Amino acid sequence: MKLAEVMDRDLSAITRDTLLGEAIEILCRHRLSGIPVVDSVNKVVGFISEKDIVKAALPGYFEYLRDSSFIPDFGQFHNRLHKISREPVEKYMISDVATFSEDDSDFSVAMVLIQKNFKRAPVVQNGELVGIVNRADLLERIMSSDEEKKHHSE
Repeated sequence: MKLAEVMDRDLSAITRDTLLGEAIEILCRHRLSGIPVVDSVNKVVGFISEKDIVKAALPGYFEYLRDSSFIPDFGQFHNRLHKISREPVEKYMISDVATFSEDDSDFSVAMVLIQKNFKRAPVVQNGELVGIVNRADLLERIMSSDEEKKHHSE
C-alpha cells in the first residue's frame, strides 16, 4: 500500500526560530514525540523530537543510561532544560531529515522508521510538508493487512 493511504495529513510544524520552550509546549499539548521544522514556504528544513531535546539538556545522557550506576540529577536536568528553552529550535534540530513521499510503500517506510528508531517522519511533495507518518500507524496497518489476507484466503 502507498503511504498516502495511512499518513496523517496534519501539517503541524514549527520554524527554525521557534524557541525550544515553545516547541516543548506544542509537543506536550498535542501529545507528539516530534515535529517538523519548516521554512516560510513550508519546505521541511529540520525535525526536532523529544529525544533531541533530552540530548540537548543532558549531553551524554543516553550513553550514561547504559551504565546501571548512573542516576540522572533532576535539578541539573531542570536547570539545563530551562536555560536552553530560550534558544531557537534550529540549534538542536536534526537538519538531515528522513522524509518520505506519498507514493512510497507503507512497508518500506515502516522498515526505515524501525531501523532508524524514528517514531514520526515528514511526508513531502517537492520538499513541501504534506503530512506526517507515524511508526505505530504503519505497524497497525501492516498487521491489519495480514488479517485481511487471512480472511480472504479462508
